[in-house]
Amino acid sequence: MIVDCNLLALNNPDDILPYPTYKSGLLDTDKGYVRFGYPSVSYPILNMPYILEDFEGNTLPPGHYQIVLSPDRRTLYFVESNQIKASVPVVKLIEKMVSQEEEKKRIEEQEKIAKKYKNNPRKRPLDQTERKKQASMEASIDNSQPEYYILNYKNGNIKATGYIFK
Repeated sequence: MIVDCNLLALNNPDDILPYPTYKSGLLDTDKGYVRFGYPSVSYPILNMPYILEDFEGNTLPPGHYQIVLSPDRRTLYFVESNQIKASVPVVKLIEKMVSQEEEKKRIEEQEKIAKKYKNNPRKRPLDQTERKKQASMEASIDNSQPEYYILNYKNGNIKATGYIFK
């Protein structure tokens, strides 16, 4: 009996084998850096359906933009592909301070995790409080006013509002 060794070389292995091949034997979703890692985007993404135009005639087309709060917290930036496309001044800024009860709950959670992974510290997940802050990020643009758009930004415990004139 002659075995054709070129069968795999000439064809795609995914067509022949019953299951897809993985080099490490793990699915990508099972790998530690995917399961326990932080999200790659730390800013909310805005799906903007409007065409924004400034007084000089420059336009910002509809699309998906990251909304970034400047370090001095005076400006909101529209960022696309790591390039600032537009800036909006912040009119209203609310920074919620962490209460003592929330801090106490966070410390208790960390103590529970430390106790659970005491014998095997390598499997201990990263600090989950940052992930909870990341999960509460959102950005929206509102067209309810006839003279201006309202840009709302929320990331963790910081809320900012900016107005864009039509």
